[in-house]
Amino acid sequence: MPKRVQSPSSINLYKQCPRKYYYHYIMNIESLPSIHTLRGNIAHSVLQHFFDADLSSLNMKNFEEPLRSRIQQLLIRFWGEKKDKIEQLDLSHDQLIFYFEETMMMLLNWYEKFVAKIKSFQGESFETIFKKLTPLRELEYQSQQHAVRGFIDAIEEIRPGEPRLMDYKTSKRFEMTEEYKLQLAIYALLFQEKHGRMPKQVGLYFLKDTQKHEYLMNVDKELLDFARREVAFVHEMTESDNINDYPKNITPLCKYSTGQCDYYDPCFVQKTIPELVQIKKK
Repeated sequence: MPKRVQSPSSINLYKQCPRKYYYHYIMNIESLPSIHTLRGNIAHSVLQHFFDADLSSLNMKNFEEPLRSRIQQLLIRFWGEKKDKIEQLDLSHDQLIFYFEETMMMLLNWYEKFVAKIKSFQGESFETIFKKLTPLRELEYQSQQHAVRGFIDAIEEIRPGEPRLMDYKTSKRFEMTEEYKLQLAIYALLFQEKHGRMPKQVGLYFLKDTQKHEYLMNVDKELLDFARREVAFVHEMTESDNINDYPKNITPLCKYSTGQCDYYDPCFVQKTIPELVQIKKK
């Protein structure tokens, strides 16, 4: 039986709860939509398309307002494109306004940091600086050797020969967790396998963080070995299709004050898999 192709998300999900991995990746039962997932996708789309701006009329003296307006218009556009899915969440009008405005705040926070980067360059034209800061965006990398793949949000190379792989986060926790470290380590492994060289750094942009904003790690052999071990471990543990080989990991994430795991019912209310599938279809 060929290995399942894993991803940073699937590997981290297995490490969080093997049973949840089973429902999602083996039974292919989709998780429920949420405003956090949808607005995260929207924010990523805005930042992906932001760099396609027309620069012909912009210079160091006049670029700030047009590009700020571009951020705002892109958010309105992509929020509108997800309107039907957002409405299905049955949020109140006040909640919708809150999440839209919070997403706008995050994007403008990122933009202010981007403006500061532009102004830090001296003696170059605006267009030259902008293009230097423009990353490769939303690139899929796949390893045949390790049977793992991932989408890298941004590959920056401000200094020639020193690429860094960056991921955008809309979470409220501003720390390099083990889950984030593993995600970035896998990206570094994928990059190294494809290009034959390690990236200089990997890191995160926490869009809500108005202070530090960028969290970076240097890439070394130890980080790549960490990724290899974790990928191999999850491959070994997910060879079976038997639910009994995927134990529950009971934690406060199963049920909490504002909700519960998407797979709480089959785990704790004893619904059968066919019943769960029917629920998801309704």
